[in-house]
This record gives sequence, structure tokens and C-alpha cells, in this order.
Amino acid sequence: MGICCMLAPLPVIGFIHCYDPEPKYLVWLGLSPVGLPNALIRPLLLTATLFLGPLVDEVVLNGHPGMITGLSLHHVNLKVLRNYVVAPLAEELVFRACICSLLVHGGWSHSFAGIVAPLMFGFAHLHHIWEHMRHANHGFAKALTMAGFQMCYTTLFGIYASFLFFRTGHLVAPFISHAFCNYMGLPDVQSLFTSEYKNLLTMVYIAGIVGFVSLLMPLTTPEWYNPYIWYYPDSDGGGRGEDGETPNQSFDNSQRGDHTNEIQETKEEEEEEQEEEEEEEEEEH
Repeated sequence: MGICCMLAPLPVIGFIHCYDPEPKYLVWLGLSPVGLPNALIRPLLLTATLFLGPLVDEVVLNGHPGMITGLSLHHVNLKVLRNYVVAPLAEELVFRACICSLLVHGGWSHSFAGIVAPLMFGFAHLHHIWEHMRHANHGFAKALTMAGFQMCYTTLFGIYASFLFFRTGHLVAPFISHAFCNYMGLPDVQSLFTSEYKNLLTMVYIAGIVGFVSLLMPLTTPEWYNPYIWYYPDSDGGGRGEDGETPNQSFDNSQRGDHTNEIQETKEEEEEEQEEEEEEEEEEH
């Protein structure tokens, strides 16, 4: 698996080299120093907002501050590195930096890439059927149900991660959000019904969801990052290129310029035809 992840960027780099007149390999893979501090902080804050309910439940109401401080150097082992570093990094490298960039560079829309890559990401988790059957001794039906549920929520996360990748142009944005989600796990919504603070907790959960939706676009404003490489005439967003224009503006201006040139060429051809007709009439007289 590790070898496949290491080799995954090679076909992307080859494709970009063949079809891009000015290839920017690292930028296409989401590796750029421009806007990096914002890409480290803002997407993480956005993702943490969605988990506001579970964070308040565990840290404040249940008094488990270790949820925040528990990952010290003394607790780092191979399992921790796999779950919170290696797996998120490898999956984001393959499914965002490689698959998303390859689809977009191949001419597909951002919407198409933002759905197809997450579906691949979700289906890649179906192998857990075997783990549920072998290690947990579950029957096939139960293992399929559990793996199918995991495929659904990983696909939803993949859509969110692709959104972060397209809006920021940075691999680190979906990676750090992925690592945080792995650490938090699925929210334990049972506390909404059993906790003595269930009313307060319900309001906090709702506040987190509303805050996430409200901050989704503002905290991923493209101008804070370096996403200009992603923007094509059919894309949305406000990324600006090196000339200070948005790609849509550049495209509109180029279209306008091409149309003006066509009009000028038509006028010149008409004038030449008129001159030729006048010369022919003069010769006849």
C-alpha cells in the first residue's frame, strides 16, 4: 500500500508534463509555500467547528481534557502514527492530490472530480468487510452493513476534503482535517439523550452545525490561499492569477478580444472586396 501511494504521483506528473506548456508539478499536487499558514489553521478551525458538540461534551461536561492533550510524545506509537499521520497523508495524496488533479487537468469539471474521487475513496474502505469477519467474527451480512456504513460517511468526508483541496489548492488542508476527524471519530450522539446536560448539549451541537455551514465559504476564501492553478472558465470561485485578474475575467477578456479581432478581420475583408470591385469597375470604364 505504501509503495502504491509513493508511486501514485508519477502518472500525474507525466500527464501534466505532456499536456501543460508550463508545468507546475508541486502546485498541482497541492504542495506550495504560498498561503501555507492559512491552509494549516483555517480548515482545521472549520472542521473543529463541526465537532463543537463532541468537544464540549468530552472536554467540558465530562471533564476529559486528555482528549485535547492526550497525544503527547509519550503516547506516540506505530498505531498512532498510522491512524493520524500515515493513513490520512497517504489517502489525501492519492485521492485528492493525484486523482482530483488528474481529473481536473484532464478537462473534467470540479464538480465531477469532487464526486468521483470521493466515491473511489469510499469504495476503497469496503475491504473492512474482511476485517470485520476475520477479527470481530461478524457474519457476512453484519460485516457488509458496517463496511457499507463506513463507505457512506467516508464518501461524505471525501466530498468535503475535495472541496477543501479545490478551494485552497493545498494538500495540507484536507490532510490536517482528515487527521483531526480520525482522532475525534464518529460523534457519540447517545449523550444527547442520556446526559444530564442534554438540552445544553443539543444547543451546542446545533450551534456547531450552523457555525460550520456559515463559515464553510468564508474560511475557505480562495484569496487566502494559492488556488489559482485550479480555476478554469467553467469553475467558480474568486482565485486570481498572476496578472491580478480572476481566471473568469481573463477568460471573458480573451473571448472579448477574440471576438473583436474577428470583427476587425471581417471589416478588412469587406473593405478589400469593395476596393477590388471599385478597381474592376474603373477598368471596365
